[in-house]
Parts: sequence; structure tokens; C-alpha cells
Amino acid sequence: MLEINDLHAFYGKSHIIHGVSFHVKERDVIGILGRNGVGKTTLLRCILGLMPPRRQGSIKFLEQEIAALPAHKIAELGTGYVPQGRRIFPQMTVYENLVIAAKKGKVDHAELKKVYANYPILEEKKNQYGGNLSGGQQQMLAIGRAVMSKPKLLIIDEPTEGLQPSMVIAVRDTIRDLCEGGMTAIIADQNLENIMALCTKVYVIEKGLIRYEEVRENLSTELLHKFLGVGVSCEAPGLKS
Repeated sequence: MLEINDLHAFYGKSHIIHGVSFHVKERDVIGILGRNGVGKTTLLRCILGLMPPRRQGSIKFLEQEIAALPAHKIAELGTGYVPQGRRIFPQMTVYENLVIAAKKGKVDHAELKKVYANYPILEEKKNQYGGNLSGGQQQMLAIGRAVMSKPKLLIIDEPTEGLQPSMVIAVRDTIRDLCEGGMTAIIADQNLENIMALCTKVYVIEKGLIRYEEVRENLSTELLHKFLGVGVSCEAPGLKS
């Protein structure tokens, strides 16, 4: 579904992404793991056309080269985005936030019913302003908005950042339900527990490079500690000491 080869990206003269390559198959749930400032968000923005890559490199989505396409064209091909910090429209209602994602302005009421079924709190508060929701409810709204466009590939950046523990679990569960329903996804996070709960394969980024990649079942606590610089419990499901 997605194939990235030798991708480079810069902020000004600062080289942020250094020749990253990886691929995503249909129904994969890929985890991009790393500390703050290592290039996770920059990588996602390059895929989505929000930050054009520089130098050589290729980004193919559904076998089409998209590295030079504008963001709206990439979205039309079937990508959905849940940005870091949620970025909902605070002065628009929950309903308006959801339907604004409808393709070509045509609201798919069947899809809206699915979103409400998955997130009953959004239907309950559909006439409230997005800015009046709690952080966790805003995150559910951001996910629901992305799903309204019926993406083939859903890209999620730091989905539980800044949420209280109970809402972390609730948001994680909503993402898990989407993935178990067959959604192909890329999830960037610095929370190992989230990645372990959701992803089938993990790429660890350090200083703009992929330093370690492995399927979830074979992840090594020793290597995760080496590249993340944090303590990792070997009791986490799937981790090997």
C-alpha cells in the first residue's frame, strides 16, 4: 500500500529525516516509535504532502508516486490524518467537525452513523462546540473526522498525548477497534505501551534514522532501551529480554 525509499527532509538547513525507507502492506498497523524531536511527525507530514521531501527519494501510495503531490491530492487518493494535538475546530460543533471531512462536500450519512455508533459521546454532544469537549473527547472527534473520509490508510500522530490515564485507555481502545476492523494504519508515538497494544510491526527512529525494526512479537527490551534511552519492562506482552 505504501512504499518509502531513501526519504530525506529538512527544516531550513537542518537535516531532519536521513534516508528513511520502509513499507506498509494492506491491514498492517505500523508503529513509529521514538522520543520527542527525533523526526516522527516530520516523517508523517512528508507522507501526507504537508512537508515536501528534498533530495532524492520516493513515496509511493497504491503504486502511485506522491512525493510531489499537494496534500489535498494525497488525501483524495485515500489517506486520513489524526494530527498531534488533535487540531479540531473549536468554534464549530461536533457535527460540523465531522461532516467537514466529507469528500467533495457530500455527507455519507451511513458513515456518520458508524462514527456515532463507535463514539456515542460524539452523538450525545453533536450540537456542542468542539472547544467545549474534554481532551479525550476531542481526540475521539479527531479520529472520527478522519474516518469520515473513509481512508484506505489512516495516519495517527501521538494519539494519547496529554490525556489522563482513563482517557488514554479509551482512545487506545477506539483505535484498536478500527485496526481490528481491517484499517491499515501508521501510528507515531513515544508511548511503548500504546505501540505494543496496537501495532503489528515497529520502527524505532533516532535522529531521523530508522535504528531498529521488528515485528511486535520479537521486539527486544535491550534494543528498545538502547535506542529509546528509557527503562522497558520485559513483562510487556511480546517483549523479549
